[in-house]
Order: sequence, then structure tokens, then C-alpha cells
Amino acid sequence: MAEKQEDLETKGGNQSLASTLSNPDSPDEKLRIIGEQNPYYDHNLTWTAEEEKQLVRIFDLKVLSWIGVMFFFLQLDRGNMSNALTDNLMFDLKIDLNTITLGTTIFIIFFCVFEIPSNMVIRRVGPHRWIPFLMSFWGLATAAQVFLKDKVSFLICRALVGLFEAGYIPGIAIYLTTYYKREEMALRLSIFWSTLAIANSCAGVLSYGILHMRGIAGLAGWKWLFLIEGLATTAVGILSFFILPEGPTATRGYLRFSGYLTERQELIAITRLIRDDPSKADPAKKVVPKADVWRAATSPRVWPNILIGFFGLLPSTPIGGFAPLILKMLGFDGLKANLMTIPGHILGLIVMSLVSYSSDRFKERAFHGAAASLYYAACVAALALLPLNASKYSLYICLIFTMGGLTCWHPVNAAWIAGNTAPVGKRTIALAMYIISVNVTAIAGTNVFRAKDAPRFITGMWVLFGSLLITASLFIFQRFHLKSINTKRAQITKNWTAEDWKRYEETTKDVGDERLDFVYSY
Repeated sequence: MAEKQEDLETKGGNQSLASTLSNPDSPDEKLRIIGEQNPYYDHNLTWTAEEEKQLVRIFDLKVLSWIGVMFFFLQLDRGNMSNALTDNLMFDLKIDLNTITLGTTIFIIFFCVFEIPSNMVIRRVGPHRWIPFLMSFWGLATAAQVFLKDKVSFLICRALVGLFEAGYIPGIAIYLTTYYKREEMALRLSIFWSTLAIANSCAGVLSYGILHMRGIAGLAGWKWLFLIEGLATTAVGILSFFILPEGPTATRGYLRFSGYLTERQELIAITRLIRDDPSKADPAKKVVPKADVWRAATSPRVWPNILIGFFGLLPSTPIGGFAPLILKMLGFDGLKANLMTIPGHILGLIVMSLVSYSSDRFKERAFHGAAASLYYAACVAALALLPLNASKYSLYICLIFTMGGLTCWHPVNAAWIAGNTAPVGKRTIALAMYIISVNVTAIAGTNVFRAKDAPRFITGMWVLFGSLLITASLFIFQRFHLKSINTKRAQITKNWTAEDWKRYEETTKDVGDERLDFVYSY
């Protein structure tokens, strides 16, 4: 029994660090020096596997669950435009599809321009304050669309929504890294993004009911949609000021009452994070240094993941964003088309969760991402290959399976970036760049389906198929790219003595993942 308990304690701490080596330049002693920057780090602390599981469950139930609620309302606000289009919004505002496309482009431009500045503020102010602030104001901007009267007011509101949503998603990803280890992130990000599928499914039901309010108080159904969902988002944003904790060691107070963790659990929470990633040791709030912005922007190890986001999510706007409109063009009832997309969102939730769970379980990223991309590509090809006289029901079933692949690899890639980028400032900017890439691709995505190709959009489907093949290739390239870097670094340092490492520490300008002792995951 004693042997079993000792084994559990070793597993709980990832590796036994209780005994300090006499060599001051040993990896163990370096970890001690780095870790003790944080007052909650205990170098000799051990814990059982069950204690760690209990800690992670607390984070899942208390922190991640509320993050999911917040993201649910984000997606309602981002997706309600496609629902509003089925309620004659264009007719009421006397605009056409080109104006809708322009509005999407303006939204993305404002979103991308303010993404990195917003994330630089997050590092200084803290995600627990900045994220609720952003949410409250994009909720108000969404609700303000009840006052839309023409093209100009429509475009102004799209710009404001884009401005305030900037920084939210990478900010959440950075926030979650203060609770979870690298090997736990893909599944948690998939849970986070799974609320996208849940929100899209609920959006169909909500919009079906709300759009039938047309005429009440003299308002169009789409105005009620923006007003109700925008005010609900604002309310959740205000509540989040009192619910989101600053971090694992600051969970007491406000609507968190007596807190989530005991003092021992706080020590475990911080110690296990620093042992997993020593760059998390510094607890200070800082503005992201310009050097970290430059490192992220010029890193050849970041850009393949950025390009994966661009090419892999190119189909999301034409297929996911316009799915209700596509169904309406195929001959289905316009309002019921919102409900008919629900099975596709549910399937997407299942596929994404399975891919992310398996990726964390086997600690592998590249092959999971490539396989998920190829599934998606096969479904898109099927939509293009179905006979021209295929029934609308055959096309509908194929569209549902295609929607199942929309973002199935997305959490894996985001977790891959977060785990392979250091220090924290560089990680913050890299994640912001990634979110910019998946939003910039929406601009290209809005132009893939041309009106002359409606309702099958076969030419556009083949463009999307090609982009997904590029995505799968990039996943495989990045795997062997990072593996070769690890091999090269191991070859350089394999015969190094403690004196060699000491000289390296004293003379190197390498920082974070550029250091020779950083090992990339793939």
C-alpha cells in the first residue's frame, strides 16, 4: 500500500522533484530558482493523482463552465446575422447581399485591427476584468442594431461589434492556461468551442421563436432578435465581473463567496503549472513587451499554425454562416431552415470533442488535425459530386455531415500554439495572430460562393476542398518541422556538461521556446 501511495504521489507531480540535486546547474535546481519567483510555488510539494483530478474538476465546474456560458452568448451575437437574413432584413433596410458582405468585411477589419492591442491590454489589466468589459460593450452594440434604418447605420454597428469582440477569444485561451497544463488544453478548448455548436443549435430555436415576434411594438422580428440577444449578453458580461476569478489563488469574494480552493489546492494548482511550463512562474502583470510582439510575428514556428487557421477555416463562413440561406435556396422554408441546421451543429460538437479528447489522451496534435481536415474535405467533395438532379433531401443530409467538420480540429491547433509558444507575452500575441487569421479568412470565405453558382455552389465547393487539402499538408509539415528542430537541439546539447549549460545561460540571447532546452510537442 505504501508503494502504491508513493507511486501516486510521483504521478501527481509529473516527476519526483522532492529531492534537490547537489548540482546547482541541474534542471531540478533551475526549476527551483524559476519557480520560486511565484510565492505559491512549493518545490518539494507532492500530491496524489486523485488530488490533481479533483483540482481539475473544480476548474472545469467553476471556471470553464462559466467561460462556456460567456462564449455561448458571444456566438449568439456573432451568428444572429445569418438568422436575421431569413426575416427580410435586407428588404427592411433596402440593402442587398453585397452590403451584407461589406458589413462582414468591416466587422472583420475592426476585429483584426484591434485584436493585438486588446490582447496587450489583457496582459496588463487581467483577463478577469478585460473580458467582461468587452462582453458588456459588444452586447450593447448588438442590442443597438434595433435602431438600424439604412446601410450606413448597419455598417457602423457591424464595426462596433467587431471592435468590442476583438481580443475575447485569445484572451480566454490565455486565461485558461493559468489553470490547465499543456496536455489538458485541447480538450478544454474543445469544451469551450463546443458551446459554439450548442449556441448555433439554440440560435436556430431562439430565432425561430423570436422572429415570429415581427409586428410586436411595431418592430421587425430581426430587431427583436438583436435586442433580446444583445441585452442578454450585456447582463452576462456584467455578472462576469463578479464571477470570473483572477486566477487559482484568488477565487474568494463577490459571487464566488468563500472561494473554490483550499490553501493546499492553491499550492498544487500553481506548482503543477510551473513544473509543466516554467514560463508561467512570473505572477506579475505586465504590458506585453515589443520584443515579444516581434518574436511572435517573425517566428517560423508559429506561422504554419497560423496558415492552418486560414486555410482550414476558409469553409466556415460559406458553409456554416450561410447554411440557413443555402437551405432556403434549395427550397426549404426560410424560418424552418434555421431549425434544420441544428443536427449539423450537434454533429460538429461530437466530432470536435472526440478529436480533442483523443489528441490530449495520446499527446499528439499533427495527425489528429490532418485526419480531421481530411474528413471535412471528403464531405465537401461529396457536396460537389452529388448529381445535379439530386434531391434537396440528399443535399441536406450531406450538408449536415459537412457541418460536422467545420471546426473539428480548431481546439487542437489552438492548444498546439499555446503549448509551443513561450514566454507568456509571445504566447499572447501568437494566439491573437491565430484568431486574426481565422477571421481574415472569413473575408475570403464570403467571396467563395458566387450568386451565379447558386444553389449548389459547385465551383466554390472545389475551392474549399483544395483549401482543406492544404490544411492537412500543413499539419504534417509542422509535425516534421518541429521534430527536426527537437532533434537538432538534442544533437547540439547531448554532450554538454553542467559547465556548458552554465555558459549558455550566461551568454545566450535565446528566450522562451527559442532556447535549446525547450522541447516542442507535435
